[in-house]
Amino acid sequence: MCGIYTRMTLRRRDNSDSDARDALEELEHRGPHAFGVREVKLPWVEATLGMVRLKVVDQSDLPVPYDFRSTLGVLLAYNGEVYNWRELRAEISDAVQWTTQCDAEVVAAAWRLWGVKSLDRLNGMWGFVLVDVLDGVVFAARDRAGEKPLYWRLDDEAISFASEAKALVAYGGELLRDSCPDVDVFEFSMSECTPFEEVNSIDPGCYMLLQSEGDVLSPDVDRWWELPEHSPIDMSLEELTRELTPLIADAISIRYVSEVPVAIQLSGGLDSAIIQAVVNSDRLYCVDFAREGIDNLSAARLASQGNPVVPVSFTREDMMAALPAISWHLDFPATWSACCQWFMNARIAHDGNIVVLSGEGADELFGGYTRYRVLRALRVLAESDPHLAGYEELVGRTIGPWNDVMARMLNRGGRKTHEEAVYYVQTLSAKTTGSPETKMARVDFYTTMQVLLRMADRMSSAFSLEGRAPFLDYRIMELSAQIPEKFKVSPVSSKLALRSVAMELGVDKSIIHERTKVGLTIPKSWSPQGTWDRGWFKEEMHKAWIQAFRLEKEDSNELQS
Repeated sequence: MCGIYTRMTLRRRDNSDSDARDALEELEHRGPHAFGVREVKLPWVEATLGMVRLKVVDQSDLPVPYDFRSTLGVLLAYNGEVYNWRELRAEISDAVQWTTQCDAEVVAAAWRLWGVKSLDRLNGMWGFVLVDVLDGVVFAARDRAGEKPLYWRLDDEAISFASEAKALVAYGGELLRDSCPDVDVFEFSMSECTPFEEVNSIDPGCYMLLQSEGDVLSPDVDRWWELPEHSPIDMSLEELTRELTPLIADAISIRYVSEVPVAIQLSGGLDSAIIQAVVNSDRLYCVDFAREGIDNLSAARLASQGNPVVPVSFTREDMMAALPAISWHLDFPATWSACCQWFMNARIAHDGNIVVLSGEGADELFGGYTRYRVLRALRVLAESDPHLAGYEELVGRTIGPWNDVMARMLNRGGRKTHEEAVYYVQTLSAKTTGSPETKMARVDFYTTMQVLLRMADRMSSAFSLEGRAPFLDYRIMELSAQIPEKFKVSPVSSKLALRSVAMELGVDKSIIHERTKVGLTIPKSWSPQGTWDRGWFKEEMHKAWIQAFRLEKEDSNELQS
């Protein structure tokens, strides 16, 4: 895990090195082990690359950004991890003169051999900018699921990229006067548009290839990967389990391999219990609010394989005091689970760990969310109840078109943003066939999961940790599209396929059959009304965000209106 800042200008600026260093200082928490800026001139553009490094692969003191110009013709600012780099290195060793023991060099070599198609060969997470001095192009790319961030900004005669949006704006930069559509609908920034003026995110599975186009910079974003369409294979649960179990075990195992200490976020839920069943770690951490009636620790201990679990707790006062710092690291407001991750990762880093594994992605890929069961129940009612035959018009008026139903589930903006919510649902669900619950999972992958991944990245990088999500291995994501719907959301279970894998791996049966476990959350009693009020937390998070970035009062009023 690292942090990168890159700026390409059509004409030389005397202070470009200084500007890059100032921007990079905003990212030092992402990489405490190295800090560097390099400049390179292509025939059509001046490039300034900055990078901070967290040493995870190759513990030598490599200067950054990575300079492979003498061997591969590549200068690389790289944030991420490629888990199959050793296999790729062995495959292409005859064509490369290696100078490091680092996965970044394999990324550069893969580009030299395969160009844009090299992304298909990489199994991992990344957001990088590569300058090819031989072919005179600049290549910026992001991983399939969007685990690692990459933002960009076009201004005047320059384009800049960074791992965090705050590096692309002057401290205290302006908000958009008109909020992003996704913020209006979902409450949080999840897509290309961001709340910072002129700052955009490269979407998951996308890249940008920049080359000479005369006296202009034309940034076009192209897609190189997307979640496959639903194409179920006729198989039994036993057959699926035999295929899925070793794949999940391998995805977890390759992410557990490390030259530095690795911890596990163990909630006691199914997903993290599977991770622990594979690696049997003795570095386990769990957020617990036993005094507030949220007992995660008991289930975590059941999943621990007999290893000790470090409980992490905090008070409402602790959270409120930390909110400005949490908001600053997040770049943009997010949900309450960021607070849980903040305090848990603080303890994980304090204990000397550098890498942390967690279960992001499993619910979207295997049908874990309650809303999928609600959609299934409505569908069964609408389609299967013989007493409703001939009453299709009544059912349609009551339930509504499925896109409307899904939009109402996602929409946090009320009637004024319903049409925008329908647009997101229609656009994203049109990429696949299947039931409403299958379509909803795809929508979640590209919307709500993105804010979860942003929280996971920012709340780990705040403490110089590298977060890894085994369930987002591309092999698992692609296989998930082939799983029959009945093994995701069935009449009696959610995530049936994953529960079957857990059984095969020896996870405690009480965890496998648990149906009431919820994700990271703070106690309901912390809300002023004593019952859960998401509006209260949203307001507190927005106020803290404004405080963190020192925005003017008129901007804050526009944001919250």
